[in-house]
Amino acid sequence: MGKIKQSNLVLLCISIVICLFVSLPGLAYAAPIHSGPQFVDGYYADPDVQNYNGTYWVYPTRATQVGESGTGAKSMDIFSSTDMVNWTKYSNVISSANISWLKDSLWAPNGAYRDGKYYIYFAANAINGDGQLGGIGVAVADNPQGPYTDAIGAPLINVVRNGAGPMDQDVFFDDDGQAYMYYGSWGECNVVKLNADMKSLGTWSDGTVYKKVTPTKTGDNDYFEAPKVFKRNGIYYLTYAAGVWADSSYKVMYATSSSVTGPFVPKGIMLHTDTTTADGPGHNGIVKSPTTNDWYIFYHKRYLNSPQRVLAFDKFEFNADNTIIPVEMAVEDNFDDGNDTGWTKYGGTWTVSGGQYHVASNPGAKALLDTNFSNMIYEADVTPGSTGNAGLVFRVSNPGTGSDAYQGYYAGLDVPNQRVLIGKANNNWTSLATASMSLTANAQYHVKIVAQDESIKVYVDDMTIPKISVTDSTYIGGSIGVRTYDSAAKFDNISVQSSQYETENLSISATSGVKHTMFGNGTGRDLNLSGGYGTTLEANGANDYVTYTVNVPEARSYSVRVGVKKGPNRGQFQLSVNDVNHGSIQDLYATGLNYTELNVANITFSSAGNKSFKFNVAGKNGSSSAYHLLLDYIKLVPN
Repeated sequence: MGKIKQSNLVLLCISIVICLFVSLPGLAYAAPIHSGPQFVDGYYADPDVQNYNGTYWVYPTRATQVGESGTGAKSMDIFSSTDMVNWTKYSNVISSANISWLKDSLWAPNGAYRDGKYYIYFAANAINGDGQLGGIGVAVADNPQGPYTDAIGAPLINVVRNGAGPMDQDVFFDDDGQAYMYYGSWGECNVVKLNADMKSLGTWSDGTVYKKVTPTKTGDNDYFEAPKVFKRNGIYYLTYAAGVWADSSYKVMYATSSSVTGPFVPKGIMLHTDTTTADGPGHNGIVKSPTTNDWYIFYHKRYLNSPQRVLAFDKFEFNADNTIIPVEMAVEDNFDDGNDTGWTKYGGTWTVSGGQYHVASNPGAKALLDTNFSNMIYEADVTPGSTGNAGLVFRVSNPGTGSDAYQGYYAGLDVPNQRVLIGKANNNWTSLATASMSLTANAQYHVKIVAQDESIKVYVDDMTIPKISVTDSTYIGGSIGVRTYDSAAKFDNISVQSSQYETENLSISATSGVKHTMFGNGTGRDLNLSGGYGTTLEANGANDYVTYTVNVPEARSYSVRVGVKKGPNRGQFQLSVNDVNHGSIQDLYATGLNYTELNVANITFSSAGNKSFKFNVAGKNGSSSAYHLLLDYIKLVPN
């Protein structure tokens, strides 16, 4: 999916800020920022990504097909693209037909290029110890699409050393051209040298072959599998999967080192489950654009109501101190890729052409994305026809085929009656409000829904003054989508964001010994939190602080609201913005644990753009045992 045009936000969805491999000269193009719902059709996982001469190549694990049950996939597909929008599939580039020792599962492939040859390293047969037939293999080809043949006719690594399972391999080339392979599951990671032939292992200066490089274990989101190494500004970055691959605890962490052999020091979470968007993202690939300074993470995820894994990517960025700004999984689609992968249709005839989502006139056709947004900003371009009406549905549950066969809200453009309308459905229709507006059939309009608790606002073209404002608390969350009622219609540039975000993406400063940790991420999410997770600042005293970079969307007055978890060891904080204090000191002490939203201050901004929000520890209640801050989210609500 391509880049989505974004309008100015009236209600801020803040992205809170903390604190590649083979990249040959290639073609110039405007790369997208996000993949949309998913970037290739079908069920795939564990993607590696490489760029050869301006073409991106993605190497994923294929889902088990009919006839493979119990034995896992026995072949592999790969995908290529020059624009990260349109992808070409190459099927069965490696299979049991050309890997003689492949007996059952084949997974976690990784691509590499050297001296005119293309390599795919893969895991097969799921061995549990030495002496078994399986482990990490390597295949070679003269072209990136193959055909590939077995390079050595046997596994390259088929032993267990340092407790690292021989799987989830990743080849990294250092600046001097030396190739290394990082690999390992079962909670341990090794690195080995690859010889120049790319199919045999070298030795280290001490005569050993395998070096353990597992990131330091802290007991919180420790390394489990799927290492990926890249280098930037002289720093070695090791991303890896923590948690359990089959549930929502699966996530991408990262660690850094000044040496290819470590020690790797954990730095935090890069990507995790978002209860509004997708579950269990992980096992990633990393690539840098050959024409820009943009970095991308490719990963698999599960939709909220599906056990199957699909492929996605997002651009990520770095702070000035070389830390990674954690990734927010985007929900966007501009249909430039010519498909509606990820959408579920309920009635009607839906097609994609000309970079737009088309639907023929139908009495109540819907197309939905598997999401769960409550407070949100939802935007799209809507082109209604000459009859009926067309628009956006949100907070949808229990969808079915039929004009009002769902529970949720609908905002539509009604050309025959020259009006904007909003109502709610529950197998029947209840109108909430209408507003007169001059509308032309087959003309495109930009529609924005701002839903905040019981307040719902509908904007059309003018993003500063809502056409309709209503108050209704019937439905609090659910899917988003598009709908038509007796009208042919087109939709484009779908984009939805939550108005509250997790707050692990922080810059922390402290006088001594402060620990920045996550809460709500032990055996699972804490569903009281906006994204299932929040952040703890374990402060030792006054003047420890947390800062956020907040992108204020426009010059105006806002109510600043902060989600917190109160408790017996909490401190007090003073909010400042660009070093100017706002509001009164907030006390987070409570005898028991409880969640609340604080209305911290009313602030008038004279300009839009990034502002530094600082939560400074001002002291503590006399009854409190510590100075800690536990923060969940920030909202900016226009006054």
